[in-house]
Amino acid sequence: MKRSLDPNISTQTELGHLRDLLDDAERQVVVMHETSTGARDVIRAMDEIDRLLALVARSGVDVRAEEGRAEFLRRRLTRAAPGVVRLVQAADLSSTLSDSPTWQAILAAQAEQSRQRVRRLFMVGGPILAVLLTIIVLTLLFPPPPQANLTAIRRLAQEGQIDEALATAQAEATRVPTDPEAALWIGALQTIKGDTAAAEAAWEEARRLIDDEMSFYFERGSALLEAGRPDDAEPDARRLIEQPTTAPTGYLLLGGIEEARGRVPEAIAAFQQAADLAHAAGNSQLEVIAKTRMGMVMQASGIPLTPTP
Repeated sequence: MKRSLDPNISTQTELGHLRDLLDDAERQVVVMHETSTGARDVIRAMDEIDRLLALVARSGVDVRAEEGRAEFLRRRLTRAAPGVVRLVQAADLSSTLSDSPTWQAILAAQAEQSRQRVRRLFMVGGPILAVLLTIIVLTLLFPPPPQANLTAIRRLAQEGQIDEALATAQAEATRVPTDPEAALWIGALQTIKGDTAAAEAAWEEARRLIDDEMSFYFERGSALLEAGRPDDAEPDARRLIEQPTTAPTGYLLLGGIEEARGRVPEAIAAFQQAADLAHAAGNSQLEVIAKTRMGMVMQASGIPLTPTP
């Protein structure tokens, strides 16, 4: 059988394959947590989608529609980076993705989200902690990436100007619609105002942007704590504590909640538990944060500092 020399046939075949891959990936990304290889398979599919997009585009075919679908998948994977990484690592498949550009992008997104989480972990405490660590740590170590400007929102909320803080948060959500921080603050401020429906709508938007359930609980609990609602924040801390992988973060959040309530012994106990669990998990960064928080609470309360293992 004579092989066709028409290059358009090859291009159309590749375009059809690209569309089939996009169809499959859009279905698989929703259920990738249901099988041990689900996340790995979606990542590999994205690698092939990106390869085919470049190949077909070079032939002069308009692939704007396919690129839009691929970009949606990329954003979904990077927004959910912590959860995707957990799925791959739980299946012990990281080594099989060492050559994957999509996997590298997910790891980079996870690292950036981790840096943002560290900033928040330092911030969800009392005023002494916020002032000291904002000046010493945030300025020196964590230059802020482009994101919603929360400074005015925090200041207005702390001054009790809730309507003004809410208007500012809503403006920031419009200006930076991909940053969940503004939506989190809208939810917290609507909670203060007692508008449950508006708060739930904001939480749902934040959950959509964060796209990882455990990360969402931490971020929502932290936002509520910053807004002066420790009782509303506690259920999210408890949800985190129920899961072994997020228990250290949950206890850290709980320590901040107890500190805000003025319950010093309970705050110290929660921070110590966070440090112990982080140490057992090999998370030295979180362990240091928990011990720092505990030490500052003890110092502020006049409790002698004793070395911790």
